[in-house]
Formats: sequence, structure tokens, C-alpha cells
Amino acid sequence: MARQANQSGKWDYAVKQIAMPHPLTGAPSGYFGNVRTDTNEILGITTEQYGLVQNSELIGVALEALEKAGLTGYEQSIIVTDGGARVFAEFTFKAKLLAKAVGDKFGYKFIIKNSFDRSIRAALELAFLRLVCLNGASTLEKEFSDNRKHSTRINVDFIRKAIDNAMSRAPEALKVYERLADRAIDDEKGVLILNNLEDRGLLSGTLRESITTLWLAPRRAEDKERNLYNLYNAVTEHLTHKVASERYEYAQKTSGAILQTLAKAAGASDFFQKLILPPPSTKVTMVAAGPVIDV
Repeated sequence: MARQANQSGKWDYAVKQIAMPHPLTGAPSGYFGNVRTDTNEILGITTEQYGLVQNSELIGVALEALEKAGLTGYEQSIIVTDGGARVFAEFTFKAKLLAKAVGDKFGYKFIIKNSFDRSIRAALELAFLRLVCLNGASTLEKEFSDNRKHSTRINVDFIRKAIDNAMSRAPEALKVYERLADRAIDDEKGVLILNNLEDRGLLSGTLRESITTLWLAPRRAEDKERNLYNLYNAVTEHLTHKVASERYEYAQKTSGAILQTLAKAAGASDFFQKLILPPPSTKVTMVAAGPVIDV
């Protein structure tokens, strides 16, 4: 079972900056504690130049930007992590289909993120939703962020421009899945790759075992082809449906890192050959595959 994280969907809280005196002299230190007002928890320590963007403003700006862009029919999900230090607002468009890639249909997903501890800056990230199984899917696109310092207000025009840029990049971003699908493998090579991903620190042993089971016993007919794309689908299926609800950031980070690794393997034969060799510190295990079902 995945380790519990300090994560929730309760986002409607305020944060204020409180001056912190020097611990020895009591004089002004120039640093401020960013305090969550409903729990009095210190979410981060910053200078006064680090402007806070309240969650209510973040969501309000996002909704206004989507309206100005003429985008409707989305599902909204807000994830708060590390006790409130970071916020991720997801807007998923299941009905706004992209052109098919590798025989699949994808919906847009925009992730607008912000922090109160300087760990991430205000930015928008492009992701996809694979509609046949509702798996979240990462892209290789860089996040669209504001180059200005963290200020007290996120600009609506910046978010709208970021949405426009993300949508214009979406068709190109989908091509990585085509490249993964072009690299054929078999069951054993898929198991070897997963073992190597664990050996490289991209998967835990528990995750690798669960994903291996999905790889060898795909739950739907669309996933029965043996290639890097469907191996990645096994990864995202487990991360989306079994991990993200408790460890959202870990699931996102893992999905992105594995996509980068598999994309490199798809384009570089020498790297691919390394991934299908038995790793020195991991035993290769196979489990019996069950029947493929069309759901």
C-alpha cells in the first residue's frame, strides 16, 4: 500500500506572512513565516519580497482565464500537498478531443500550480487524459511559467497565454506516444525494462511489481500490443488509479521521469539495449498473464 502523504482537497484556506525576529537578538530578521491561518502551521519561510498568491485568487484567475479562452465543459480538481504548502489545480477536458495518436483518444488537462514555500513557482503544465481508461499521461513539454518574480497576483493574461501556448503545442506533444509505439518489445523485455527502472531509482520495488502485473495481464484489448507505449500505459494506469489519490506529486514526478526515459529508449538504440539487459541488482520475475478483456 502506498505511503500516506499530507495531502487533501481542502484548498479554501488563507495564508499570511508574519515577521520572524532573529532567534538570538530578537531584532527584525528580514524573514517571514508563511502561516496557514486555519491551522497556524508554518508552510514556508521567505522574505517579504516573496508575494503570496492566495488559493482563492489562483482558482479565480484560472476560471477567468478559461472563460476568456472560451473553454468550457471541464472537470475541476484541486490537490493540496505537504499540509498546504503546494497547490495543484487540474482542469480536465474529456469532451475536447485531440487528434488521435496511436489509435487512442486524448483529452486536454491543464495543471495550474503554486506554492507557499518557494518550492515551485506559479506555472501551467500541459498533460493529457487517455480516454479509454482515464489514465493521466505526462508530456515532454516544459511548463509555461511567468518569468517575473513570485508576486502577489497571478496575471489572468499570463494564464490565458499559457493555455493558448499549451494547446498549440499539444499535437506535437502527442507525437512522443507514436515514437513509443514504434519501439516493439515482448513481455520479457517489458519486465526487464521495469526492473531497470527500479534499478535506476525511478520505481520502488512495490510499484514495479504492481506495474509488472498490469503489463503482463492488460485489462483491455487496446493495451495488448507489446511496445513501449503500452508499457507506459501500464505505468500510468497504476499511478493514476492507485497512487495519485494519496501521493499526487510522487505520481506526477514518476510518470514524467519514466516517460522521459522511455522516450530516450525509443529514439536511441544503444540506450534501449541497456534497458533490456538484466540489471545487476534486481531479479527478473515473470508472473502468469491473465486473459485480455475488452472493456
